[in-house]
Parts: sequence; structure tokens; C-alpha cells
Amino acid sequence: MAIDRVKRVTLLVPAYKSRPLISRLYQLGVLHVSDVFSSIPTAQVTLRKYSTSAHDGGDKIQKLEFVVSALSLYLTRKKSFLDGLFPVPVQVKKKEFIETISAFQIDRVHDDCKALCDEETSVKRELNDVRQEMELLKGLYGLPWTLSELKAIRKVVVRLGVFSKESWHKLTDNPQAKEILSWQDVTPASVKWERILVVCLPKDDVEAKSLLAFHGFHELTVPEFPGKAEERGSELEKREYILLDRQETLRAKMLQLADQYHHKAVALLGYLESEREKQAVETNFARSKKLLVITGYIRTRDVHMLEDALKAEFPQHAAIYNDPSPEENVPVSLTLSTLFRPVQLITNMFGLPNYFTFDPTPYIVLNFLLFFGICFGDVIYGIMLMGLSYYMMRRYRLNYGLSNFFCLFFYAGISTVFCGALMGGWAGDLYKPEYLGQGNPLLRLKETLSVFDPLNDILVALVIALGLGIVNQFYALGLRMYREFRMGRPADALLDGGMWLIFLSGLVILIGHVFIAAPPEMVRIGKAAAVLGVIGLVLTQGRKTKGIAARLITGLISVYGIVGTYGATTFISDILSYSRLLALGLTTGIIAMSFNIIADLVGSAGTIFFILALIIGHTLNFAICIIGSFVHPARLIMLEFFSRFYEAGAVRFRPFGFHSERIQIID
Repeated sequence: MAIDRVKRVTLLVPAYKSRPLISRLYQLGVLHVSDVFSSIPTAQVTLRKYSTSAHDGGDKIQKLEFVVSALSLYLTRKKSFLDGLFPVPVQVKKKEFIETISAFQIDRVHDDCKALCDEETSVKRELNDVRQEMELLKGLYGLPWTLSELKAIRKVVVRLGVFSKESWHKLTDNPQAKEILSWQDVTPASVKWERILVVCLPKDDVEAKSLLAFHGFHELTVPEFPGKAEERGSELEKREYILLDRQETLRAKMLQLADQYHHKAVALLGYLESEREKQAVETNFARSKKLLVITGYIRTRDVHMLEDALKAEFPQHAAIYNDPSPEENVPVSLTLSTLFRPVQLITNMFGLPNYFTFDPTPYIVLNFLLFFGICFGDVIYGIMLMGLSYYMMRRYRLNYGLSNFFCLFFYAGISTVFCGALMGGWAGDLYKPEYLGQGNPLLRLKETLSVFDPLNDILVALVIALGLGIVNQFYALGLRMYREFRMGRPADALLDGGMWLIFLSGLVILIGHVFIAAPPEMVRIGKAAAVLGVIGLVLTQGRKTKGIAARLITGLISVYGIVGTYGATTFISDILSYSRLLALGLTTGIIAMSFNIIADLVGSAGTIFFILALIIGHTLNFAICIIGSFVHPARLIMLEFFSRFYEAGAVRFRPFGFHSERIQIID
């Protein structure tokens, strides 16, 4: 349960064995490849880059991406909401995978798919045009003339349009309109607007246009067509029917293609993408006329496997193994027990640890889950979270990443139940007699298990939250000392960790004495620790600065927190950040109580309404508060905790072998 130990390895084989060796390494999947010329700078003198065969899969990948994208719209099993949030790989049986690689006809499937997509796009475009014209013609039904007759009028300006009835009456009463306009009412029966044919002389067109606009005239577009609007509309309806029928036919063909080829297309695309990545990795190799040189890293536990394969198949090989040096950016592989693996999500959000330090995942389990439980802090919500998480774990059990994600929330649900029981949170205050009656089971459980109520004992809850912050900061400083000892720097561990522990312990005692009277002996110990810590920090925090005066000044300002590894002001601000635990816990409880009150008011109309209001309200509160209950503890871990000791930014150990986020090959 730690960072896997690795060896830096250099492999040399005869050049004529290059392809067999590369294939065997790819099959083994144990070597993280590094660039030869970066690992061995002098290699540039005698070696050149390995010339891999040109990858001809670019065009195939592009075609398959189109096929997958197009066919995914027609899958009979649509993706769920979570499938859209998380990349869930497609599961492919090994036998089917091998058959797909050899037998899938990319060009034919692509051409069939593209032809259907192009035709469907054309049909949709024409159908849209038909419907727009049909909508346009609706305003022209019932005219006593053909559309061509209206278009043929030349010596006067003709406009066909609609008014509201009120605007039409105002226009007919307007003397100016009577002078320059002529009109004919061609309104169909049983409509709430007036359709009017308006005529004016060309010289009055500008004035007429302004007058009509003032009265809310909406001009209708008259299309080019020899007959009446009803005749054109009838033709368009027939065309719409034909297009809809064709659209259904095309959809049926696309559904058939999707059922037959989508799964295989995804499998082949995953394979080709992996092959492209493989050939990109091969550019890190180097060769001369007689030798192939490969450098990289291998986990210590895999060395015997590699050596056995090389000795059996490449007896002329040479392999050199060395321990990596601190100057190298060593790729990191983590091995965690099943219990701690879900919590690695928090570590991965911050970045992988430096190879020469340690994996912090086991050290953040208790504090993260405790913080989450305090923020969510309700037994009923915890049970809901456990049930939902367990269901999702089972549903996505073959997707290890997603399964671990929900397992983390299952742990968080356990913590929520525990903290909720201690703080008396049962769907807010649903246990009250006015909701469930005297002596109800929730009330008895609450009275038995509850230790304190944060809503009634806010000061106690705040002290607990700040106390947890102090403990967590001291815990982080302890881990800093542990890191420095592991890296062979005991002096840094004592001076950059131990001195701060002494000073901050004294500072906490003295600040606490201001609010709560402490025994005189405790106060004297606090003063002594604070003075001893300040002296030690002033003398040591600037030890890397040149000059005695500069060292003392640097040490002095480091106590404040401007420079150095920590700071008194940083410590105080970090501790205050933990008050968010109280705020989030109160928020969850207060909103839950509000929904209980609403449910009680609604319940006057009947018990069923009371139950429905409870379900809807608490489900909404559950969905809202769970986000903050995850984000804020994660923030406390990543900013106020990790920043004290954690060195992130390492490269992930990625063995040379088949990798694909699209597919998961199963036996």
C-alpha cells in the first residue's frame, strides 16, 4: 500500500531483433518508456531515432470516428445521465475483438453510413423548406385570385397583409388613408384578424408604407406559383408525406447499421488509437546499425517477468538496471488495498506524489470522511447516500473507476450516519412529535444516540470545528516531518516541522487562555513553547540565506508567514477555514427543517400530501447539500492540508502496452 518501487532500465538488442522485441514488450505491458536521448545525452553521438513504420491509420481513425458519432445517435439503448458525465468504456469480448480487427470493412461501413447521413440531411432540409412554405401559404388560403394574378399587377403597388381588428377599424377611419389607399377585405371566415389587399400609386408608396406600419400592418409574402394557394398547399402536403416516409425508411436503415456495427466500430477505433499511441511511443527508441536501445522504468516486482521473457526469446540482449536518482522525474505507480482505493480520487484531483515521498491517500481517509460527515450530518441522508452509492457500485461494477467513485460516497454515507446520529440530525427535525407523534421511533433513537445539537449549541460546535482544524494542521506538520525523514533530511524535518509544532502548540495554549481560563502551569508551558519556538524559527528559517543579518531577518518574517515554510498568520487563517464545517452542517439541517415545516402545512390537506412534500423536499435538499459536503472537505484537504507537506506533479506510470479509454476487453 504505497508508491511502487521502480528500476531505471536500459535494454540493448541486435537491430534485426527490433520488431520481435517491441512486439513482446507491448504484449508484456510492464515497461514505461522514456526518451533515449533524454536519458542518455551522449547517445546522440552514435545513435539515431528509431524509424517506426508510418502509421496508415489516420484516415481509418477519421472514418471510424464519423461512423461512431453518427451511429451513436441511433442506439436502441440510450446513454444514461451518468454515462454522459463519466467515460464508460464499451465492453468487448476478446474473441469478438480479434474478429473485428481482421474482418471489419471500414470503407464499406463508412460509405454506407455517410450516404445515409447525407440523404437524411437532404431530406430534413427539404422537409423544413416544405413546412416553412406551408406555414406561409396558410395566410393566403381563400383568396379570390391566383397567386400569379397578384404578382402580375404592375401599374400600382399592391400589398397583401393582416391587421388586428382594432387597428383595421382605425385605419378605415383615417382621412389620410382614405386619400392615398384603396383596399379590399379578403378575410377568411372565423378568424380574429383582418386580411386586406391594399393598393396605392407608386408616388404615394413611401407615405403609404409608413402609414400602414403605424397601424400595425403585417405584410404577407406571396410566393411565385401559377395556381391558388390551396392547390400549392395540397402539393406540399403530399410532398411532406413522401419526405416523412423516406425519413422513417432512412432512420430504420441507420438503426440497423447501429445495431450491427456501432459496437464493432468502437472496438476497432479503440484498437487503432492504441496502435497510433504505440507508434508514437516507439519514436523514443534509438538505434545504430547493429543495436536497438530502449530506456524506461519498470516496477521492481515485474523485473523477473521481463528478464524471464528476454532470456527465453532474446538471449543476445543486455539489460542494465539502476535505482532512479532524485533529479529524475520518475513515473509513479500506486498500489492500494481495496479499502483505500476509492479515496485515491482525492489524491488524483491534486496530482500524483513525488516518487521519493509517499502516497498520502491512506492518511486522508479519516479526516476527509469525518469532514464530509459533519457537513452532511444527517442519519436519513446518510442512509439514502449509502443505498444510492451501493446501487451505482453494483451497476458499474465492471468499470473500476466509476465503481470506486461511488464506493467513496458509500464510505461518506457511513460517516454521515455516524455524525448525524451524534448531532441529532434525522431528516432535519422530523423526529418531533408534531410530525410523527409522541414516542415515535426516530425520537427515541435521537434521544438515545445524540450527543449535542449544533443548532442549539453553536459555540460548542464552532469550538469543535476549530479544534478539528488545529488537529488537522498539526497532523499535516507531522506528515511533513515524515516526508523529510523519508527523503533523508532529518534536519529539515526538525527545523521546518518540529519547530513549528512547538511554537504553534504554545500559540494555541495562549490564545485559548484568552477565552477559557487555563491552569497557571499550562499557561507557563504555553509561554515557554511559544518563546522557544519563535527563537528556533528565527534562528533556522533563514538558514539557506547568505549573511547572519539576512538569516535573522528572514527567520523573523517567516514567523509571521511572508516567507518560509509556514507562518503564524497562515496557521490562524487556515484554522478559521474549518468553520465552514459548522456552516455546512447547519445549512443541511436548517433547510431540512424548512421542508419539514412546509410538509406539515401541506399535510393539512391529507397524509399523502405530507408524505409527498417530505419526499420532494428532502430529495432536493439531499441533491443540493451533497455537492457542498464533497467540495468543501475536498478543499480543506487540498489547500489547508496538502499544502503543508505534499509534493505533487509526478508523471503517471504508463506501461508500454494496449490502452484504450473507449473499450474494455473481457474474456
